[in-house]
Amino acid sequence: MEKKKIHLICNAHIDPIWQWEWQEGVSATLSTFKSAADLAEDFDYIFCHNEVTVYKYAEEYAPELFERIKSLVKRGKWRIMGGWYLQPDCNMPSGESFVRQIREGHEYFKEKFGVVPEVSINFDSFGHTRGLVQILKKCGQKGYICCRPYASEKTLPEDGFLWVGLDGSEIKAIRAIDGYNTPMGMAEVIIKDRAKRHKGNTALVLWGVGNHGGGPSRKDLTDVTEMIKNGGEYEYIHSYPEKFFDEINPTERVEESLRISMPGCYTSMRSVKRKHAELEKELYFAEKIVSVASIKGLCEDPEEKLKEITQDLLNAEFHDTLPGSCVRSGEENALNLLSHGLLEAERIKTKAFFSLLRTQSSAKDGEFPVFVFNPQPYELRTDVECEFMLADQNWSEEIFVPVVEDENGARLPVQMIKEESNINLDWRKKIIFSCTLKPMDITRFSVYIHREKLCKSKSKCFCCEANGIKTEIDKDTGLLKYFGTETLNYVRNAGLLYCFDDNEDPWAMQGFQQKRLGANGKPFVLSSVPHGVFKGMKPVQVTENGGVIFSVESFYEYKDSKARLCWTVNKLKGYVDLAVDLFPGEINSFTKLAVPLNFEGKLFGQTAFGSEELFTDARENVSGRFIMIKGKEKSLIVMNDGVYGSHFEDGTLYLSLHRGVSYCAHPILDKPIIPHNGFVKKVDQGERNYRFRFAIANENEAERLTQEFFCPPYAVNAFPLGECMKSNPFEVAVSDPNVTLVALKKCRETYGYLFRLLNGSEKPATAEIKVNEEKLCLNFNRYEVKTILLQNGKLKETYKLII
Repeated sequence: MEKKKIHLICNAHIDPIWQWEWQEGVSATLSTFKSAADLAEDFDYIFCHNEVTVYKYAEEYAPELFERIKSLVKRGKWRIMGGWYLQPDCNMPSGESFVRQIREGHEYFKEKFGVVPEVSINFDSFGHTRGLVQILKKCGQKGYICCRPYASEKTLPEDGFLWVGLDGSEIKAIRAIDGYNTPMGMAEVIIKDRAKRHKGNTALVLWGVGNHGGGPSRKDLTDVTEMIKNGGEYEYIHSYPEKFFDEINPTERVEESLRISMPGCYTSMRSVKRKHAELEKELYFAEKIVSVASIKGLCEDPEEKLKEITQDLLNAEFHDTLPGSCVRSGEENALNLLSHGLLEAERIKTKAFFSLLRTQSSAKDGEFPVFVFNPQPYELRTDVECEFMLADQNWSEEIFVPVVEDENGARLPVQMIKEESNINLDWRKKIIFSCTLKPMDITRFSVYIHREKLCKSKSKCFCCEANGIKTEIDKDTGLLKYFGTETLNYVRNAGLLYCFDDNEDPWAMQGFQQKRLGANGKPFVLSSVPHGVFKGMKPVQVTENGGVIFSVESFYEYKDSKARLCWTVNKLKGYVDLAVDLFPGEINSFTKLAVPLNFEGKLFGQTAFGSEELFTDARENVSGRFIMIKGKEKSLIVMNDGVYGSHFEDGTLYLSLHRGVSYCAHPILDKPIIPHNGFVKKVDQGERNYRFRFAIANENEAERLTQEFFCPPYAVNAFPLGECMKSNPFEVAVSDPNVTLVALKKCRETYGYLFRLLNGSEKPATAEIKVNEEKLCLNFNRYEVKTILLQNGKLKETYKLII
């Protein structure tokens, strides 16, 4: 009778940062690597380890050890496993970020060790989006290993399964039984137990001390060596992931994301989540604008600096920092990385923008030129905000009012709105105007000033109708009373905040939290007399009203928490923006924004390169930049600037804003979560800001509308030097705007540029990409992402994501 084969994969899980600062992570890495290397000389085993980040520690701080590891890799005694930059959160990053995790990892390991792993591993991440499957497949991966969600949280085939992606692609996957580590000295006992619980003839068992490094111990290797020698009913072999996946052929299919686990992580530490979303946006914007300027021959492409920013982003996606489950120093490290990346991305964007301005003529007399770069590959009809300075201070009783003209001299709808400065003098101006922008290029607008008598009274406006969408803000409550068509109101007084009872645990590990996170929700109330930071305000008041928008702000409170909500209704386009400024004052609490619905539909949320159906039974959801309720005809789309958590119950969507939790604390047996012998710092205290956009549209428009909201055009009042430089031709257009441009960047390994295009819809699509006179017609399956290369002026499709 054939023995069951057990693939033993020896590893050492090292969190570069978690309960400790990164410097301690360096120390844990070096001691673990040295121990594993020393033991490799005395025992016949294979040590498997992943993550570029920790190998870089060895390369920089222990170069002799790094050379030993390279030698062990060549001898087959040390295996580069996984191959990603690190083990990120696997729910919240965008699809492009996951591609970069794999891209940067493979590039490093190929350069340093001459290997490219073919099985991805994310042992410690808190759930895994189904959007990963297409990415893994198109990045050359043949398998995926995870450990969460646990068997108590989700039933999965124990001996492997075919994980099916949003686009229909498949990859072999397995959830390792009982995790990745074995306590010191217990390896033999635990390996035998895990082997027994596998039903198939080929099984995988992870072992090795982990959680602060460790790997195998000498005692454990002695015991395991003897166990392999004796064999018994099993054939134990030292192995690695690729070898295991070559020997299994699972048939059971899993056609959903691997969730839910640790649902509190989708909201905890909002400060990191928001900056992460911002850096994703700014990095990919910077790559687009600098690619345009570089192709036009106006500036160099700063490849190394963009790589550095990318690595800032990837490091901040680590599965204990982006989810907010680390100590405060870990949070500060992530914010430092993200801030550095944002600063450098801003510099690149600005340099590229002013390079593009070198083709422009000088300003005419009295002209305030405004230049707008459109990052989308289609003509964009939108609204643009821009600030500028008058030539001199205006101390007269009249005010200077702007007029905006396009390049053909046609006047555009324009409105003055509140500038960022608070100097009460007619000097600094901020305008919003409606316009049409050229695809992936700068468009010039001319602002002129004329005098007008100062009008102190401002008419109130609480409702309007545009593009067939009727909107009304309740003048007594400040809530969104009506948002819909003439025959259907999609919402019922949306915008009320609720405070739910919660606990200190940023992960939300307890069983009842899997079913519902937060209890006993109590509503904020309208402030009858706003006080504190809102002193002097009216409970509900109109702040802007003109030809383009009107804005209504209102003030609410719950115990020691306060909030300002500001609705901005676009009178021309029909969408509604909501800004929430929250000043939380409660601990062990969960604040959510309620959107009661007035219609029935399926609930979907954005994920990596697609969207997927969400829970509607009060369980916490995780999604990206939009949530969509699909109706019979149109859908209600709620976009955000970095809010990942939500839940749905009793016809109401609750958007998760803030958890008043403690740093790095979770239940241990029946002990109190937090010892009550001193003050313990809480996460995300002080002012927190959120932005949302509500739109009614077709399902296939959600991805595009979200990009236009979250990644708007870049506008600057600038005065060109009149160089009027000639530039290389570069005109880009994608025929279907609902096939979105995810990325445009220079290829490191070829003399060209790549375009990443996504059909973010469940329906197939066809689009033509045109660059100058070169055209390429593309057919997209549901949720398919494609990579197009531009080389020597020619377009060609490649079926790989990593270029």
